[in-house]
Amino acid sequence: MLFHDIHALMQSYLDDGWLREPQAVGLTTFTAPELLACGFYELCDGGQLCLYEDERWFRRAGRAVQASFKVYLQGGRLHANGLELGYQVRLASVLRAARRPLPPYRLLLEAGARSGALLFDSGLVLQFAANLRGAQRHYFLTLVEGQLPDPGAGELDLRAASEGHVQALYGHCAPEELQRQARRGHAALRELAQLLAA
Repeated sequence: MLFHDIHALMQSYLDDGWLREPQAVGLTTFTAPELLACGFYELCDGGQLCLYEDERWFRRAGRAVQASFKVYLQGGRLHANGLELGYQVRLASVLRAARRPLPPYRLLLEAGARSGALLFDSGLVLQFAANLRGAQRHYFLTLVEGQLPDPGAGELDLRAASEGHVQALYGHCAPEELQRQARRGHAALRELAQLLAA
């Protein structure tokens, strides 16, 4: 069982735009033979793109966090990797633990501000959502998608696909608009506005 700190892992994503070090998830390389040997589930599209996925364990403040770690290979070359976290890690805790200033990003929010994404210039996408039930006190980090800066030629541009997906889901929210919405919005939105303004 792997227990790397989730905040250190997230800082790696923020620093590079993708997870550069396979050791952080218990691997020595991000190659298909090793992923299969380590029990990753393989799903290929019939062409050159393959998704490899397996559960990995991390720690956050002394407790275990289980995440689905995903690796995208196209023609055998690494193009992207990421995490599905569900509702286990608060976005605020990740942003508080991150080195400042944050890398350049755009904030995207859905109309009711119940969910959104931080889209970084590096191609990193952090999707988040408020509580499924009850008061919207915090946003939780739900999906992390990190793109390699120049993975080489391929039939599918995964970075463009990832960015296009979140832009279709959410609208751009400028800093002044975020502050305006936060004054009237729920607690999770106010918390996010405070952290991004810091």
